[in-house]
Amino acid sequence: MPKHIPEATKLEAMTLFLEGDKTAKEIAEVISKDGVIVTPPTIYSWAKKNRWGEQKDVARYDKQKELVETEGQRYSRLQKEQLASYTTVTEKGYKELEGLHFDRALDAAKAIDMGIKGQREVISGLINLQFVQDVLGILVEEIGDQDVLSKIAVKLKTLVQNQKEV
Repeated sequence: MPKHIPEATKLEAMTLFLEGDKTAKEIAEVISKDGVIVTPPTIYSWAKKNRWGEQKDVARYDKQKELVETEGQRYSRLQKEQLASYTTVTEKGYKELEGLHFDRALDAAKAIDMGIKGQREVISGLINLQFVQDVLGILVEEIGDQDVLSKIAVKLKTLVQNQKEV
């Protein structure tokens, strides 16, 4: 007669399996409690029957995509803030030029020049950021090996940081 294992126990096993850091034996040991004994073959059976491996791949893909988007969004936000700051400096320079006293013209011209150069630099960075995000999106979609994807992500991040320094 088959034994009945509570759904909560199965759910806990699935959660541990999807996290990916425990073996079937370790999962079986963790969820075997309160008189319920689960064996590693049972874990494998559940994983196969319920397609946990596919769910694990989907969860990993979603997490990778979320991380890429989160880093990209943060970088994009910083770029937009910098662009806004340079725009403010430029506008202040133009206002200063309008009420110009000849001895302050150089200061106003320098502010305008600095603002325009900053705007160009930030806009250039936004274009580069979009390209990197597009490349990362393609890589996340096409590469199934987590280790390879992680190595590529580290190298691309280093490349972006080196570009910021230049």
